[in-house]
Amino acid sequence: MTKERIAGAVLLIFCVIFYYQSTFIDIKDLTEISAAFFPRLLLGLIAILTIVMLIQSFLKTEKKTEKKKDKNKKEGIVWIIFALFALYILSLDFLGFIISSFIFITVVYLLILPEKRPVKSHVIPLVSLLVITVTLSVIFQNVLNVYLPKGIFF
Repeated sequence: MTKERIAGAVLLIFCVIFYYQSTFIDIKDLTEISAAFFPRLLLGLIAILTIVMLIQSFLKTEKKTEKKKDKNKKEGIVWIIFALFALYILSLDFLGFIISSFIFITVVYLLILPEKRPVKSHVIPLVSLLVITVTLSVIFQNVLNVYLPKGIFF
């Protein structure tokens, strides 16, 4: 069994567990979209993508000739992203959702780029990241009535 198949099975189990847990989210008002909608939507998308990953893992032939140096570099990036995620969680109360999320997503974006690019080529992706972060904040607060950490600046 490959690592992809193990990861896929674990992800599917977590999706089922967390979907079940989302049934316990209190619905405080009588709107069409409840607070459980967004977590269930994300869990459904994760489950669909996991199933696609599992199907692909069965269809492709494994390449055993991956260079050890590339593998170590990829593992190093994963650990760096875990550390950044921990810093992101710790910074939420201090900086707030919008600033912390934008910084975290930007750093991860710059970290996983396959090659170095000129600074001008980063403008559109970074503006898009900022727009997505602000849009998520507005959706959570105004549509779902879920208030996110404000931080010291807002």
